[in-house]
Amino acid sequence: MYKMICIDIDGTLVQPDLSVSQANAEAIAKAKAKGVVIALSTGRMHRSALAYADELQLTDPIISSNGAYVRSKEGNEVYYEQNLSTEDLQFLVNTLEKFDTKINFYDPREMFISEVRDYVLRYERAAATLPENRRIAIRYLSESYTMEDFIAEKGGKIQKGIVFPRPDRIDAIREAVAQNPSIRVVSSGADNLEFTSWHADKGKGVLALAKVLNIQPHEIIAVGDSENDLAMLRVAGMPVAMGNAAPEVKAAAKYVTGTNLEDGVARMIHRFILEENPS
Repeated sequence: MYKMICIDIDGTLVQPDLSVSQANAEAIAKAKAKGVVIALSTGRMHRSALAYADELQLTDPIISSNGAYVRSKEGNEVYYEQNLSTEDLQFLVNTLEKFDTKINFYDPREMFISEVRDYVLRYERAAATLPENRRIAIRYLSESYTMEDFIAEKGGKIQKGIVFPRPDRIDAIREAVAQNPSIRVVSSGADNLEFTSWHADKGKGVLALAKVLNIQPHEIIAVGDSENDLAMLRVAGMPVAMGNAAPEVKAAAKYVTGTNLEDGVARMIHRFILEENPS
């Protein structure tokens, strides 16, 4: 019997427009009613994942920043945390400067922005209407708050960095950063690279939460679509790949469900939790 489902968000739970389908929401509610732990497991920061936990009326802990931060949905119980050191931050900045690539950093509630992207503006707009405990704070790096100021203030407190390089620079950046054994490099999409402590990945986050909840690895389902999901698929008793998953993710899975446009999460829940065919 499976006791916990760890669900990636982007490319898995949500459709391309970032919405959760009714079928996925209903299937998750049925699994929750059967007592199954539903743990969102995402590359997003904790507060970004909260919006989906609220929408789905979930109460279970959240695995965020590619497993670098595992925390109760509400309250301050932190079950696992692995941060980038001051030296790691400086190394990333120095390395990326050689490739003329800007980096954004996250902690659980705040973004530190050197490159403005669409998602940053989306969070900025949302902050105007959200209560304080759901709002993502955004600090723009500038002449008045420099990268040096940021590193001095936040060294040892940052879970993740992300870049969106020119496509022809991605492989070279990955290789250059991988020379630092303290930093893990993964991708959550063809256009990005994400950096965490070497001691952080979704698999470690999943196992840390499972230990707290007294759940064994064979009692876990993990579902995802991208490279950053591989670690949690490898530790789960039932690793599930989305139909839209990268080939290496499908190769690591025991079951391939539908795409995120085909309610793949709902199909997986119907098969393994509800033990019925999806409608």
